[in-house]
Amino acid sequence: MKFLKLFIFFVLSFNFLYSSIYDIGETISNDHQNLSYETCFGGNNYDVGDEWKLADWNGNLNGGNYNVIVIIMSASW
Repeated sequence: MKFLKLFIFFVLSFNFLYSSIYDIGETISNDHQNLSYETCFGGNNYDVGDEWKLADWNGNLNGGNYNVIVIIMSASW
């Protein structure tokens, strides 16, 4: 019984430490939208090595060019 309580404590602690900032349906903050990243695979008028940020697709921040983007992230580990 003591082992089970200890196991549950570690599982919950691990989940809390590695929990995500955003949940399904939430809006990404302006601070996070303005973080710059380097392009690793060209596309959408970006070449390899170009810097981009999520704000590039936000019409409120890019001068009125509104877009809908879907971010799908998965890991096999």
